[in-house]
Amino acid sequence: MNGQAASPRPQQGKAPDPELRGQWLRAGPGFACKVETGKRGTPPDPDVLSFACLRMGALGVGISEGSLKAVLGEPHRKLPPAHDATNYVYFLGKADQFPYLAATVKANRVIALQISGPTPVAGYSFNQINLGDGTERLLAQLGSPFNVGPSGLEKTELWTYGPWPFSFEVRENRVTSIRINDPTVK
Repeated sequence: MNGQAASPRPQQGKAPDPELRGQWLRAGPGFACKVETGKRGTPPDPDVLSFACLRMGALGVGISEGSLKAVLGEPHRKLPPAHDATNYVYFLGKADQFPYLAATVKANRVIALQISGPTPVAGYSFNQINLGDGTERLLAQLGSPFNVGPSGLEKTELWTYGPWPFSFEVRENRVTSIRINDPTVK
């Protein structure tokens, strides 16, 4: 097993390596992206290592719009563009109901992914955390959040770990939303 740590900043414009998988590990006051490189003959491009930790199952921050649509098809909803980005919404069960996945696409690249709903969804966990997991699992995986504040939803907290590019919404001690984003895109 080969592990390499990388900074939390993927290089803008670089495409992720679909074979690389990683996870965020607490490293002192911050995090390191530990990437399993497997039995590769050549080391991976260091500029894309952090993308390996920005994945939800088969999807990841930095993938192309075409790759997103190859996995999920055409979105069920396409929200009006804002800040040169468009949000695609995919309902993962029944139409117009939880759970859903929102993908923010800018310049043909996925710059953010968010999955929301009260119960687990197979194949969409992030860093071994899934919707519906208790806060004890979240704390065991990532430690205490750097900030806890209101999420904008009733009785729901927003747990953030900034500057690292992931956050969680928590309601009644359960994860109800997971968001990951490209930290190079504002």
